[in-house]
Amino acid sequence: MTENKFYKPVGGLVRAELFHSSQVDSVEQLRWGGGVEVGLVDDASSYTEQFSADNRQVSVLHTLTLCSDRNLAREWFDGEFLRQVAADGVVALVELATGEELTVGWCKRMDFEQALRLRSLEFDSGESLNDSPRVKLTLCCRDVTSALK
Repeated sequence: MTENKFYKPVGGLVRAELFHSSQVDSVEQLRWGGGVEVGLVDDASSYTEQFSADNRQVSVLHTLTLCSDRNLAREWFDGEFLRQVAADGVVALVELATGEELTVGWCKRMDFEQALRLRSLEFDSGESLNDSPRVKLTLCCRDVTSALK
C-alpha cells in the first residue's frame, strides 16, 4: 500500500482535556492524562477565536465546542462538574488535527482569571435512524491573547 504524501489534515479537534482552574496553580501542571477527557466524535468539535475592539481595547473571544457520544460524555452531566465549569471555569489542552497543541482558558497576562466557562451543554437525539445521540459542550472565555503560538 502506498502512502499518500499529499494528505494534509484540515480543521477539527483530535482531542481535548479539561482541567478545573481552581485545582491548577500553574500552566506547567497541565499534562495530558491529568484532567477530564471525553472521546470526541469525528467532524463535530471545533475551536474558534474572534478578535474584537471596544473603545480601542482589543480582546479575544475563545470558543471551544466539544461533541461526544452520549454514553462517553456522562462526566459532563455530573452536577459538581457543571457547577465548577460554570463558576470557576476550566483550562483546556487541545490537540488540533494539524498536530498543534493549544492551551485555552489561560493567558500569560491574566493567568487563570479568564478560564473557559460553560456557555451550554446540549443533548441531541438525532433526526434519523442513522444519527447517533450526541452531546455538545460549549465553553467560552474572553482575554487579551491568542492561544495560537
